[in-house]
Amino acid sequence: MKIKLLSTIIAGVILAGCGSDNNNSVAPEVKSASIQAYDGAIWGIQGSYNCGDGDKVIGLTNYDGFVKTTDEAFVNTPENCSFTFKPDGNVVPQDTSNGKYLPTLELKAPKGLFKKGEAATASPLSTLIANKLGDNAYDEATATQVLEDLGLGEVANTCGISVTELLTDTDGAVKKLVANPDFTDVHSKLIATTHVLADTLAAQPNASTDEVTKATKLLAESTLAEHPNYPKNKDGDPVHVELAEILADDDTFTSVKNAETVEDIQKIPDLGDAIKNPAESKVPERPEDPDNKPTPPPTGGTGGGTGGGDGSSGGGTGN
Repeated sequence: MKIKLLSTIIAGVILAGCGSDNNNSVAPEVKSASIQAYDGAIWGIQGSYNCGDGDKVIGLTNYDGFVKTTDEAFVNTPENCSFTFKPDGNVVPQDTSNGKYLPTLELKAPKGLFKKGEAATASPLSTLIANKLGDNAYDEATATQVLEDLGLGEVANTCGISVTELLTDTDGAVKKLVANPDFTDVHSKLIATTHVLADTLAAQPNASTDEVTKATKLLAESTLAEHPNYPKNKDGDPVHVELAEILADDDTFTSVKNAETVEDIQKIPDLGDAIKNPAESKVPERPEDPDNKPTPPPTGGTGGGTGGGDGSSGGGTGN
């Protein structure tokens, strides 16, 4: 009898202990934040943030497009900070999804977009939204309107991907589209629009957001007319458009702004040919460093804008 009673007491203590652990678990402390430069992932581009007390540079992105900071001001309250990626002048950033060099591309994320412990990305989409907002903080209504104006409203409306997810975890959103054969057309539209937008932003940094939006939408439609399965051509080969150098010519960009149809774009010298005959995509070799530290990519290339592919690994503001 005593043995049975003792066994019952011990079992009760063990169960009470288990219950106590479950009811009083503590979430791990967030000590660092990672931010991705994405178009696919961009390697070797310099990240910096501003939380109201000036820009703070935190170094170059690694092969997967990430930089990391342990600054408590950003880690604990990223919603108070804006973020910028731009070339440092010494290293030419490279898209690791297709090997394209990006010597003039700058990316932004507006203040108010990021949240503690959640994914954080700066992309061409977040850049256009930041430009539209100006000095104002992020709001989803503005972001939604910008996406709709680009022709991307269906990403959030029909694919189960929120506006916030698309902007803060673009890589993850792209992978969701890739994984679902019902969303093949939406995936191609998103990639084409993002790539063309990056090229347009790189080529015409002083153009208005309305001009960039209109040009991007029509150029993306032209790209998809030639390559419905973009970022693959009709033969199934991986490709990407390289339009930044062409769009940097003011006369060409004026022609794009005045264009109303895909046929108008196809008639613009050089531009129509560049869309019809895109560059072959080649994934650069990943560095052997097991920690994947931000070793700069090999320098080279003259192309501007962005690359193609399905992206690389996701991340967030908490580690």
